[in-house]
Amino acid sequence: MAAAEVTSGPARTWSGEIQVSDWEQYYLGLDGGAHQKALKALGIAHRDGVRADEQYLMVPVESVRRAALEFGDHAAADVLRARFGLDSPSMLRRGLKLVLGQDRLEKRYFDEPGLQLRYIGYRRRFANYVLPMPSAVRKALA
Repeated sequence: MAAAEVTSGPARTWSGEIQVSDWEQYYLGLDGGAHQKALKALGIAHRDGVRADEQYLMVPVESVRRAALEFGDHAAADVLRARFGLDSPSMLRRGLKLVLGQDRLEKRYFDEPGLQLRYIGYRRRFANYVLPMPSAVRKALA
């Protein structure tokens, strides 16, 4: 009798597109400029030096994945985590906890302008801080 074959399931395909506004909703500015480096490498204009000019632009998923893996873009890692249900830490959650001192704020952050403004107000103290991306995030994107 032959040994049973062990399969790990279908390989993930990194296909489709992501709208820049969906990607940038996760941006907190704690990645040491990785997001801006990714935008530049992808040829996405960002005249304010922070966010993309064209929020409705569609970007290939593989390019967003490259932004996370090659540049360390936290927002890219999180939008992929949400899109593909990846089992990895939320960089948004970690950043909000660092700056605001509270956990589990990420769902509220998208819907509450007051919380977003509070983050912006406290963010200045962390202007030069770079939140390291855990290896678990990179592993989930590999």
